[in-house]
Amino acid sequence: MNHLQPAPMFFFRRSLSFSDDVEMLQTDVMRFFAILCLCLMAIFALVKALPMAPPADRPTIAEPANLKAEAESLQKQIAALKAKVAETQTLLQKATAAAEQSSTQATQAEKAGKAALARVVKARQELKKVSQSLSETRHEIKMREEKLAKIMKDIADKRRIRAELKTEIKNETQSLTKIQAALDQAKDKLAGSLHQNQAPRAKPPEETPPPKPAKKGFSLRFASDTALETLIARGQVDFFAIAANKAWQLKLSAGRPVYISAKFPREIYEMETPTVPIAFASAFHRQVAAFGRGTVTWGVILPARTISAINQLIKGREGGDLVIMADGEVSLN
Repeated sequence: MNHLQPAPMFFFRRSLSFSDDVEMLQTDVMRFFAILCLCLMAIFALVKALPMAPPADRPTIAEPANLKAEAESLQKQIAALKAKVAETQTLLQKATAAAEQSSTQATQAEKAGKAALARVVKARQELKKVSQSLSETRHEIKMREEKLAKIMKDIADKRRIRAELKTEIKNETQSLTKIQAALDQAKDKLAGSLHQNQAPRAKPPEETPPPKPAKKGFSLRFASDTALETLIARGQVDFFAIAANKAWQLKLSAGRPVYISAKFPREIYEMETPTVPIAFASAFHRQVAAFGRGTVTWGVILPARTISAINQLIKGREGGDLVIMADGEVSLN
């Protein structure tokens, strides 16, 4: 007779990652196993109490019909319970696989979270660097704005000084013109008084005046002060003043003559002092030094076209008055 063996017990470890459904399923399985074990123990005790083999000399006692039916019923229940246990084990395996998959996904999510946290830390560090760089840039901008404000203030001061100098030059020019006019009037009066004081003389016999000797040497002048200023403004002519072995070049700043120190020119065309504009001479004596009018040499550097025209005009001549027009053309008088 085969003894019925109890079905093997399954032990499950509680995992924090399993869901409540899996835990309830484990509880039902344990309860089922407990009931099954009690049934098997009752059957085993009942079967063990029966004799293994009846003696030959004793009559055989017939087993009650209801006990057989009960055993068959229990066997059917055991088979059904085994099927249910198998089904439950299959569900448990699926739940375990799902739990493992969830654990794997949780591990991956944790890794992704760590990577995201590392990116956030890196982004914060970069943001800190950018913020520091922005602060330095703002400080530099502030310094540059202060420097620009100082430059603008300096420019405003220089403009104010230039306006004052321009007004002063205008006033000095007007004063010089008045002085020159008064000097001319005084000369005219002096010449008239000398002519009146002279005694009348008998007219000498008219004689044919000797012919004037031809003028030797060439003098250079411009047709007008405006012509010279126009050529200087265009950059076609460079005007220099030379005194005490030093040279100064004239520049026009907003139409106002200004002298700056310059290298000694290698070759210039000298101009006579009376042909120099009064404004140029006055500006030089006021800005540079109190040199005497006779100690200053005035000269210009002419463009190649004008020099070529001068060379053509003086070729074969001993002297004359060279006049330069506003357009750079030259005539010989």
